Amino acid sequence: MDRIAAHTKEHRTTLIFVNTRKMAERVAHQLAERLGDSDGGAGGDVDASLLVAAHHGSLSAARRRIVETRLRAGDLRALVATASLELGIDVGPVELVCQIGSPRAIGTFLQRVGRANHQRDGTPAGRLFPMTRDELVECTALLAAVRAGRLDLLEPPVAPLDVLAQQLVAEVASVEEYDVETLWQLVRHSAPTRSWSELTSTKWWS
Repeated sequence: MDRIAAHTKEHRTTLIFVNTRKMAERVAHQLAERLGDSDGGAGGDVDASLLVAAHHGSLSAARRRIVETRLRAGDLRALVATASLELGIDVGPVELVCQIGSPRAIGTFLQRVGRANHQRDGTPAGRLFPMTRDELVECTALLAAVRAGRLDLLEPPVAPLDVLAQQLVAEVASVEEYDVETLWQLVRHSAPTRSWSELTSTKWWS
């Protein structure tokens, strides 16, 4: 935490991502204490708790909007957030992103670090802080994949019956009448069910 506090002091605004809401509150509290001790020794007159905030799904929508407004205005030195801040929010002048714990996915890491220096001539800056030895190995592999230009491997499900059932209900409910043959062709030409050999025309009509 001391290293994160040091990075926060060196940048105008720092985003710190964590994986749980509990950790977001704890990190925000501990970071405010460290910044407060430092500012107090230097004669600062601003309460550090006003410079650090938490952002997660358990906060009310009104509270999240206040935090986001302060972030865009540059009033926060640090914001500790969960995935709640990954939803296309304009975060303003962020200079550094810190990730505590493994982000679990290459795309998640790139999206979060991409928040830093998000401008035409800016270069994203981020730092990883693994919590365990297993996360250290995982983060090492993640950085190697980023350097190699790799992304997460996507494996679309084959013949997901639950998705098919929901889609059929939605399609039929969207119109007053639906031709069964047209619906059959739609299912047979969709990527998830195209190679499903068990779904024959006989079974469909039955």
